[in-house]
Amino acid sequence: MRVINLFLVGCVVALSFVIYQQKYESQAMDRRVAELRRAVDGERNAVAVLRAEWSHLNRPKRVERLARKYLGLRPLKASQILTASQYAALAQPSPAQVAARMLGQVDQPMQRRQAALRSGTKH
Repeated sequence: MRVINLFLVGCVVALSFVIYQQKYESQAMDRRVAELRRAVDGERNAVAVLRAEWSHLNRPKRVERLARKYLGLRPLKASQILTASQYAALAQPSPAQVAARMLGQVDQPMQRRQAALRSGTKH
């Protein structure tokens, strides 16, 4: 009977120790979860600030002003829009035309395409 009592007391002591460890591990995990939640909230706030800044920096008027100032770009004019026939005139040159240009020969089709674009008619 004493052996059983000693065994049970040993089990109670061992279980008390395990429960004590589990309690402190769970408290540490709770602290870690709270820390991670604070970090996530901070990141969400940072993302919100960055989105607001992105919206501010990408305002069309601001982008247009910067494009004019630094790139020399201007708004598109109606005369710059191509018709289907003008677009067809811009087709890629054939290998023979590329070779002729490389050899310094006059490229008649290229001149016709440029003339078509200037006049607004198909060659």
